[in-house]
Amino acid sequence: MSTATSWLSPLLSTSTPSLPEAWAMHAGLALGWALVLAALGAGLTCRLSLRSRRVAAAVLVAWTLLPGPLTPNYWLGLAFHAPSLSAMLLCGWWLRRSLFPPSHQSSTPAAGPGLLLLVPLALGYVLLLDTFAMLPWQVYAWGFSPLLLLVLLLMALLPWVFSGASRAQAGLARWLTPAALLLYAATRLPTGNLWDALLDPLLWLFLHGLLIRALYRRYKGLKRPTSPATTRG
Repeated sequence: MSTATSWLSPLLSTSTPSLPEAWAMHAGLALGWALVLAALGAGLTCRLSLRSRRVAAAVLVAWTLLPGPLTPNYWLGLAFHAPSLSAMLLCGWWLRRSLFPPSHQSSTPAAGPGLLLLVPLALGYVLLLDTFAMLPWQVYAWGFSPLLLLVLLLMALLPWVFSGASRAQAGLARWLTPAALLLYAATRLPTGNLWDALLDPLLWLFLHGLLIRALYRRYKGLKRPTSPATTRG
């Protein structure tokens, strides 16, 4: 029994977290905000030509990667620290899709987030309650436990196991979390806490917007009148 306890104690421990190197934290902060601002710039210029959107995104990336306090990542880092790995991957995926679209679009639409969207939203509320010490457990501290990484990685891979890799690749929500967890295991970015790698405040607010839009579209779809031809059929 003591041998099992001594073997599990490093996996359960949160007192000695594995933190990223200082240079990796600095690089991750600059790269993360570069991706976020480039995606924001490309989105705000969506009505312009493809070349203009590429130029806007490239200018924002170059400005963010410059050293010194005149870059936006310096001030954004002071206010919000670094974006989560999930936000970095999401912005990188969106930039690739919007600025460098494939020549042949698939006729099958990509799977939406569906109910998986509720999981990070609920996690954000749990972490918010933990911030104000309104829970009997220290949920944020669990993010320093190596065991949590193993558990969440196994849970994130369940859709791949039961749905198959080919079907899982169609949904962004299916590969985003496993990729973020694997990047965290390799880099420990952005803070050495697993929760910070999966979710950040800005991404959490963005997910609320996605949920509101999905509910609104569903509401409009339910209110849409049925055509007489469809009714007779």
